[in-house]
Amino acid sequence: MRRYESNYRIAIIASSVGITPNEVIQSYVFDEARKLAERGFEVHIIRAKVEKDILSYGIHFHGIEKGIKFQVLKQMMRTSLYYPPISLLRNPIRIYQENLYALRVANIVRRYSIDLIHAHFAYPEGWVGILAKKVLRTKIPLVLTSHGYDLNIIKEYNYGLRIRKSYDAIVRKTLMEVDHIIVPSKLLFLRATEGGAETSKISLIPNGVDLKIFDPQKYDPQYFRGKHGLCDSKIILTIRALKKYYGIDMLMKAATILPENLNVKFVIIGKVEDKNLLQMAGFIVGRKIILLGSISRNEIPYAIAAADIVVDPCPIGQGINVLEAMAMSKPVVGVKTRLWDYIIDGYNGFLVPPGDAKALAEKILYLLENPSEAKRMGLNGRKLAEEKFDIEKKIDKITSIYKALIER
Repeated sequence: MRRYESNYRIAIIASSVGITPNEVIQSYVFDEARKLAERGFEVHIIRAKVEKDILSYGIHFHGIEKGIKFQVLKQMMRTSLYYPPISLLRNPIRIYQENLYALRVANIVRRYSIDLIHAHFAYPEGWVGILAKKVLRTKIPLVLTSHGYDLNIIKEYNYGLRIRKSYDAIVRKTLMEVDHIIVPSKLLFLRATEGGAETSKISLIPNGVDLKIFDPQKYDPQYFRGKHGLCDSKIILTIRALKKYYGIDMLMKAATILPENLNVKFVIIGKVEDKNLLQMAGFIVGRKIILLGSISRNEIPYAIAAADIVVDPCPIGQGINVLEAMAMSKPVVGVKTRLWDYIIDGYNGFLVPPGDAKALAEKILYLLENPSEAKRMGLNGRKLAEEKFDIEKKIDKITSIYKALIER
């Protein structure tokens, strides 16, 4: 059994991460922070919410303060010199919020003698980290992890922060000034270098899944099926919010293509954010498509255990839910993208062209009609997760970066 020891204090800037394992929002940040705390790091997360300090699962959470602060207005006068000129043309309230957040980060860093700052997303978190360092006038190391939306640009979906020139300028300056950048894919590595980052300070570390939590031997498939009245149905599971650029429209079209005599339910877990998709689905909602909305993260492994196939129709990039499905030995079907291709076509699942609902329906039908092949792909997915996407291996690499930067 490994024993972890560290006297380092880490401040994580993550504006929206949840404070318990039950919360889905930015769960990948929480999982990483919790693993760091388990290894002996003193972890402080600063969120962009008005809240009191709280200790949860060994992690110290801090919020921002409420109201207009003269100190922040004074700071804005100083930090305006660091802003790219085009970024100052934005709403002044946004600039105030960035400086309010940065001042809170600076206060936490000073109060707890923080050794390193780790920002998740280039904006606002990475930029806030830059401003906090300017306030402190310190060379404390600042690490940035990109998660996609902050660096990637997909114009056909109007996707990506950098589509707007004012934010592109901030992201570019952040990339040049942080001490180290972590990216989970080759594409984001390319986007970081395109944004001005030196290749020598970029590490490609794939996303990770907790193999102890997402273990197919731990969960009874009938629990989730019984709870939602799905005992006799084949379940095609998707864990995505209902947004068009997540490919949910393609999934709904695929549901209408499958033969009517199949007892198949498309179960979608995620918040309804585009009501037009509900109108598009029409009469098949409740009959072929089951919308469960947001559920506790603790229920996700049970949902995956109950599924026959997990589908991620997102044309932007395969999400953490794909890794979790792989860890649970489920065959996965996704869209061929340049970002986070966890699925190896024909090995642990299938890849289909973006927007091709017919191809998606065909692959789903193939897996339903060939259960031995589906099982083989599921087992291959678990093997791949163990080899490449174990969160413990990810944390090993991150802590090595921390120690090198701090000791330097």
